[in-house]
Amino acid sequence: MEITQEGVRSVLKKVRYPGFTRDIVSFGIVKDVKVEGGRVSISLVLPKPDQKLETEIGESVRSALLETPGVSGVDIQIGAREPKATPGHGSAKAETPSKLPAIKHYIAVASGKGGVGKSTVAVNLAVAMAMKRKGVGLMDADIWGPSLPIMLGVKDRPHATEQNRIIPLEKYGLKLMSIGFLISEDETVIWRGPMVHGAIKQFIEDVEWTDTDYLVIDLPPGTGDAQLSLVQTAPLSGGLIVTTPQDVALIDVRRGVQMFRKLNVPILGIVENMSYLEAPGGENIDIFGRGGGRRMAEKFEVPFLGEIPIDPEIRKGGDSGVPVVISRPESTAAKAFMELADIVLRFVENS
Repeated sequence: MEITQEGVRSVLKKVRYPGFTRDIVSFGIVKDVKVEGGRVSISLVLPKPDQKLETEIGESVRSALLETPGVSGVDIQIGAREPKATPGHGSAKAETPSKLPAIKHYIAVASGKGGVGKSTVAVNLAVAMAMKRKGVGLMDADIWGPSLPIMLGVKDRPHATEQNRIIPLEKYGLKLMSIGFLISEDETVIWRGPMVHGAIKQFIEDVEWTDTDYLVIDLPPGTGDAQLSLVQTAPLSGGLIVTTPQDVALIDVRRGVQMFRKLNVPILGIVENMSYLEAPGGENIDIFGRGGGRRMAEKFEVPFLGEIPIDPEIRKGGDSGVPVVISRPESTAAKAFMELADIVLRFVENS
């Protein structure tokens, strides 16, 4: 059986990028394929140098191809984009740092699954940081399910400068950007990888993030296009993972931890949302179990950043566009978010 370049690429589409559900072809790391007789030569380019990742992908590619009829030998060359270092940023380096705005720290908020309150944590964390008189921006990287317009009560559309740069909207001391500001409430975004990458790249490079020291980025749940695009575009100072106490959510914490580690992003730690309900009598009711987030943090040897209780005011704030740190600053939930902001600021400023 004669092997062709198309046949090789079809085989490579079955090789998953470690830590993600997508294949290495759709992620764009397969740069060249050559076939001479039964011998196949592959050239791969990873987002950044990582010997362990190179070995894992190389072995997977070699194994998949050698099991293919018609392939007698495999040569693999693996390189990596080597971006220039950008002073003041974390260890995860951007693909094109020269075009990046003068933001000191990029902070990603992630979750292994949906429904754990990741956007609620991102919004309240960003507002809490801004309340501490820091220059803070909040970027909604959830292209398919943007929530910032509702959670912050913003319905305006951003304008552009004469140089066609986007002027972010502002509220609660935050500079804001979301795909939700550019489409109607009833419009659905159905984009594949390259378009998602383009949107995230534009939101970072083509927005006037002037006087922004910290950019909090609300990622979509899971692992995929948006996460990889962000790491390829901006040098993340760190990422925090949001979970809830129950087992079904904790299982997916592993994906978030593995994703950040494979992409060389410092892990700020794990935040447990919906930890307990404060009863009127002062008793805490563990609706979803107890201590799961702390156990996961210990298991993966990452910091445990705290517990956010269930509070109806959090839900009301999300629906009305007034975060709980603004509407009920004296509440236990608001104080937990303020403490989380202190921890995050301390980590990134000392890293």
